[in-house]
Amino acid sequence: MKKRPSKILGPTVSAVCLADALLLVAGCGQEGAKITSQQSKAFDSAPPEVKQTWDKALAADKANDYANAQNLLDNLKLMQLNDEQTQALDKERAGFGQRLWQAAENNDPAAVKAIQDSQKSRDRRQNTAPR
Repeated sequence: MKKRPSKILGPTVSAVCLADALLLVAGCGQEGAKITSQQSKAFDSAPPEVKQTWDKALAADKANDYANAQNLLDNLKLMQLNDEQTQALDKERAGFGQRLWQAAENNDPAAVKAIQDSQKSRDRRQNTAPR
């Protein structure tokens, strides 16, 4: 006689998998992705426009001004940076992304809008790219 899986088992397994995924995301959260003071100092000797953009991006991130922070971090990626600055920017972008998604998962309207706007922008770029 074949045993059929319990109807309760499916949702239980799904719930356990979801809980594991949430713990993994939480474990990789803000603490692991924060930039160090040494990395932040990489921008102290940067050209004024780069330093100003970096400072504004950090302030926007701290204020949960997600759309502005995302825009400023994207702009920094296009600027001429040295290796140390690039590493600091990459780490800040990773941490920002984690904080943004966490806020969106917590139904922060500003975070949800920033993600939606980013995806719309990405879709527009893909649709206008030469083929």
